Amino acid sequence: MKKTFTVIALVLLAVSCNRYLDIKPYGQTIPETAEEFSALLHAHLDEIDYGEEVVMGDGLEMADLECYADNLAANLTQYPGGNYISLYIGEQLSAKQTLYTNLYAVIRDCNIIIGYLEDRSSRLGMDVLGTAYALRGICYYNLLRNFCQACNPDNPGPGVPLVTEFDMEAKPTRSTYNQTVKRIEEDLNKAIEYDIQDEIYRFNSDVAKGYLARLYFWTQQYRLAAQYASELLEKYPLLDAEPYKAMIGEQMAKSGNMIFKAQIYAGSSESTALTNSKNYLKNRPCSRLFYDLFAEKERDVRFALSIDAKRLPAKNLLSCLRSAELQLILAESYYHSDEPEKALAALNELRRKRIADVSDYTMQTLPPVDHDDLIQVDAKGNALTPLLYAIHCERRKELFLEGDRWYELKRNGCPEFWVAKQGLKYTTYSWMYTFPLYAPDIQLVEGLEQNPGYDKME
Repeated sequence: MKKTFTVIALVLLAVSCNRYLDIKPYGQTIPETAEEFSALLHAHLDEIDYGEEVVMGDGLEMADLECYADNLAANLTQYPGGNYISLYIGEQLSAKQTLYTNLYAVIRDCNIIIGYLEDRSSRLGMDVLGTAYALRGICYYNLLRNFCQACNPDNPGPGVPLVTEFDMEAKPTRSTYNQTVKRIEEDLNKAIEYDIQDEIYRFNSDVAKGYLARLYFWTQQYRLAAQYASELLEKYPLLDAEPYKAMIGEQMAKSGNMIFKAQIYAGSSESTALTNSKNYLKNRPCSRLFYDLFAEKERDVRFALSIDAKRLPAKNLLSCLRSAELQLILAESYYHSDEPEKALAALNELRRKRIADVSDYTMQTLPPVDHDDLIQVDAKGNALTPLLYAIHCERRKELFLEGDRWYELKRNGCPEFWVAKQGLKYTTYSWMYTFPLYAPDIQLVEGLEQNPGYDKME
């Protein structure tokens, strides 16, 4: 019983801290056993299972991300119902500071486990440590995508502060971009090394490898991205149309070839919030450009799953890691590795699984680049080619309402665009794709650099 109260006291201390660096449990007893340390993890795992907006995201977060991007036609939003969804990213930028501090709060708990757990050889100890490394790596990946500028190997911007030791007096400034990437890479590889076995911990080696594929893809290490994507696709192959429909039709269950899925349970409040979010989205129709991507209409299994007869979004809001994303990573990674034939083959393989009686693309039959698309340059700043544009179009259809398009805009040039409401114009500027660091930290930590555009944020 005493140990139980010790764990609870430590958790309450962590929760009550206003500053994310307040991680040393002064006046408290550190847990001793792997079972006691696991209590720190279970609080976060439970939140992920029921839906949260920090580590993995939930349906509400997927809806917000979709509203920031261009798959939905913000200018055609119906009011008053449309007041319950985001108009554009500018409305939410200040609130993104909370995401920043919440990510570091999870990192703090992972650091306690990594720093103090002595049992590193029992099966439970290895599972707890592996999960802590996986969670920390994913949190830093989220910080990289949201609070660092899009990858530019020739001129990398700063990374994020790296907090790995238990010293509340430490005031770290921003690491380099490459140091942040290395931290994520090392944490995910550590998680793989511990080879998590107990399913309750969720973040097994396949999940860590999936995040390595995402990391390498985001940071333009395309050969490594292709390597990890290809390895996982051997184990989790693409689904045919009917199993795919069943998987996408499940709002809660992890099924089909999903490697990870968040929000697999829902109480009454979570169910109500998710239902409301889906209903509110129906006040904003899909854009005409997005609708027209489904050239084969009903022959494409994704069409009826994604858009209803009134051109309103119909697909479930899913936060998951699944094989189709890896197939698209594979295709684009081959493209950027100067292997266009492999890229085309990977693209055609996905299309055959989604579109009935489809003919394979050849280099000669690829559709031209649509110059009305917001994305006109690739991740390297080069003009789009028909092959890469076709890959982007399939990604856009496949990962609709899964929180992907916003990050695709950021990854491929950070295009500026505007929306209108009641006669006023609201612009998403290129700097808005990178969110602000927590403003009080900028004032407190000498030398901590705020992101461009937020110099006067409080």
